[in-house]
Amino acid sequence: MINNYKKIKELLNTKQTGPIFFVTPNPNRAVGIEKEVKNYHIICSQRTDIIDYLEKEKVSVLCLDDDNIKNSGKLLGDKKVLSYIKRKSKGKMTDIITFKPSPKIARLCNNNDFKYLGNKWELNRKLEDKVEFVKITKKLRIPNAKSEIKKIENNEKFQGLFNLKEKYVIQLQRGYSGNSTFLIKNKTDLDKIIKKYKGRKVKISKYIKGDTYTVNVHVGELGIIISQPIFQITGLVDYNKNELGTCGNDYMYGEKLKSKEKKKIFNYTKKVGSYMKKIGYRGIFGLDFIVSGDNADLIEINPRFVGSIPVFTKLQIQRKQVPFLFLHLAEFFDISCRSEPLPFDFSFVKWNKEKSFNFSQLILRNTNENRVKIVKSMTSGIYKIKKDKLILKEKTYYAKDLKENEFLIQTVKKGSLINSDMEYTNIQVGYGIMKNDRQFKFCFDRIIHLVLKNIKIKI
Repeated sequence: MINNYKKIKELLNTKQTGPIFFVTPNPNRAVGIEKEVKNYHIICSQRTDIIDYLEKEKVSVLCLDDDNIKNSGKLLGDKKVLSYIKRKSKGKMTDIITFKPSPKIARLCNNNDFKYLGNKWELNRKLEDKVEFVKITKKLRIPNAKSEIKKIENNEKFQGLFNLKEKYVIQLQRGYSGNSTFLIKNKTDLDKIIKKYKGRKVKISKYIKGDTYTVNVHVGELGIIISQPIFQITGLVDYNKNELGTCGNDYMYGEKLKSKEKKKIFNYTKKVGSYMKKIGYRGIFGLDFIVSGDNADLIEINPRFVGSIPVFTKLQIQRKQVPFLFLHLAEFFDISCRSEPLPFDFSFVKWNKEKSFNFSQLILRNTNENRVKIVKSMTSGIYKIKKDKLILKEKTYYAKDLKENEFLIQTVKKGSLINSDMEYTNIQVGYGIMKNDRQFKFCFDRIIHLVLKNIKIKI
């Protein structure tokens, strides 16, 4: 496995023709392969400790230190950024990565002769549309929570779709971290949605009580490569104000899945992967499932990098597995991998406890409706608890060789402005943190309590 990891790493560095620039407001999204590929640069707008640590380790970073720049298109179009890219490129091919594509990014890349290492924005928009995705799942004969596509109207016909003795989920066509997903428990909830979104086309599903899992997928020349099922922590409004929004992952919780459920997730993922490949999609994407009993319903696709990819990449590298990000780059470096044998068995059904990552993370988001300011913060790094106090053991930006009583904290600096729903702190540990789908283990509860005592926000 180690030889194959090194082999693909060497292949990428041989085929890379110019510098790679990962453009993202939040620098945390750009880490993973910064030490693995040559001539790699991070361009961001948000100032965090991670930048100091990266620069200390000789990783090239440009930070505009401007909290008002909230999207990659605006960041890439900045004069300082364009000047920096052209200066570092020195006339060579310039490769651009962003979290997701957009029309503005496509236009900027086209106007400046940059190569975008990702799919076209039109394909992304088509696939991420939750309403359109219902049509795709029906075509592929994959369960999707008995979903229907309807236009919101304030009339008896629309209201008659709901038997309010049951719960329903209404989803807008697009959103982020659960901010476009609404749980309908009663007439009051329904009336609010009708008033706010009348005339909008939505996806309506019956609410399924179960566990939510995400699967990271790579599709391309190597075929369809599927990760372990990663449990999504949802429904904790202290960390995500959206009732069905996600706020972290527990990689070990997936061990509770039965082989029947795993097999269904694997088969449905394979079907979607085949469809994606057929329509020309390449690289990384994510799928979200609800598992209830022996059933697995596919509820959402994220046709882009998913939020867990930086952490997932570091975990893969620590295990000397070939990271999905390597495979993604290989697709867009136009490397034909058919002659390269797969260096590991990705067979989903054969995953066992020894192959799973013993790891969890909790994401703390701004749960206020308004933007907040961080008036007291912490130093990012590896901590431990001593006499009910947090002790900084090492300044670092990723979880490496965590002992059972250690944890990583990534947080923004004092004075940072954080929009509603956006992340301000991330806690990572080397064990499973969930007792069940809504409760943390006591040892992790203690960590959260101490972290929240040390970070203060002001509306």
